[in-house]
Amino acid sequence: MTFLSRFFARFRNDPGKRRLRDGETLLASTQGDQVIAFTFDVALSHAEFVRRELGTLPEGAWVGTIRKVGRQVVAINSKTFYGNQLPAQDWVQTAVRSIFQ
Repeated sequence: MTFLSRFFARFRNDPGKRRLRDGETLLASTQGDQVIAFTFDVALSHAEFVRRELGTLPEGAWVGTIRKVGRQVVAINSKTFYGNQLPAQDWVQTAVRSIFQ
C-alpha cells in the first residue's frame, strides 16, 4: 500500500455508517445498543416523532436529537421526555455513533 493510499484510507466512509455533514441534525430513538428509529424531519416535536414512528416510547428506550458538531456526532436528550437538553448517556452515544459518523 502506498503512502497516499494509506493517507486517504483514513478519510473513507465506513460502509456500514451514514455520514452526516457538520451541523446536520436529526431526531432518533435508541434501545439497547441499536438505533430503532430516526428521521431528518426536525420540524417534528420529539413527542410527535415517537407517536409516528413507535406509537409509544418502549420501556428502556431513549429519544432525542442527534447533531454533528465539529467532527463529532452527539446525542442530546429530549427536553420533552427528560426535562433537559444535556448530552445523552454513554450507551446512547455508543449506539448512535455505531451507525452515524
